Amino acid sequence: MKRILLFTIASFIYLQGFSQGCSDAGFCSLGALKEVGQENAQYKNHIDFGLNYGLGEANTSTINPYVQYGRNLGNSFSILGKLTGTYASGFLGSKFNVGDFYAVGNYNLKSSRNNWNFIGGLKVPLTTANDKNSNGKPLPLDYQSSIGTFDLILGSNYIYKNSLEVDAALQAPLAQHNKSTFFTDEYTDERINKFTSTNNFRRRADVLLRIGYYIKLATGVTVKPNLLGIYHLGKDTFEDRTGNDVIISGSEGFTLNGGFVLSKTFRKSSRLELIAATPFAVRKVRPDGLTREFAVNIQYSIPF
Repeated sequence: MKRILLFTIASFIYLQGFSQGCSDAGFCSLGALKEVGQENAQYKNHIDFGLNYGLGEANTSTINPYVQYGRNLGNSFSILGKLTGTYASGFLGSKFNVGDFYAVGNYNLKSSRNNWNFIGGLKVPLTTANDKNSNGKPLPLDYQSSIGTFDLILGSNYIYKNSLEVDAALQAPLAQHNKSTFFTDEYTDERINKFTSTNNFRRRADVLLRIGYYIKLATGVTVKPNLLGIYHLGKDTFEDRTGNDVIISGSEGFTLNGGFVLSKTFRKSSRLELIAATPFAVRKVRPDGLTREFAVNIQYSIPF
């Protein structure tokens, strides 16, 4: 089993070197759409501390800390709140800011063999996605801590015989609060061509489908390899300097990501979780700043 685990990790690192980018607007790492198994039923609450690292366009690195709190409200219903932030650094400078707040409800249907979760919630942006660098110039969305959209999130998580997992979800903007003023022609560095102008950016919805499989390596240790497909349902737009909306050609389409989750549960049900993901297929243009050549996430959960 140790050899299998080492081979999986080594293969994943190898694939990262050939990746082009991936997109996740937030929903595929939220609540039941991410968790390895269910929280211990004897605890009503849990608090999770996490940190995500990703490498994006033009070697822009992002560090995303987050904290989330969940509470069970009976045998079937639970709620979750999540607060995020982003530190971004690249050739245009560096910036830190708070990101988004998520509020999610989860309804669970569980039998002796299967587990089915239904989630619904909202994403609330805490910025307008118009942070600037030290020279006062607007930064692209790759450097922003939020896309600036109020989103509806709906999803389903189904686990068959505690082994096979299927997730499906929708994240749809309800209101656009993005006030980006970024134009690529404000910069002379050729690397700026990696980005897209996003003045008054307007983003379309995403749907996802993920298939994963749980492998128990030892007591309290689980690995879940998975494939995640995300389809961006329409072409995003921005506003040019004359005030006209411009369609961003190629911004719609399909992204396919591969990933694995390694989880270790300790005494009193605290849990350490490592997630790694990299893309196999991508959209032609990704103006929303969510491009990642690879992403690694670590999370520690404390039930009480």
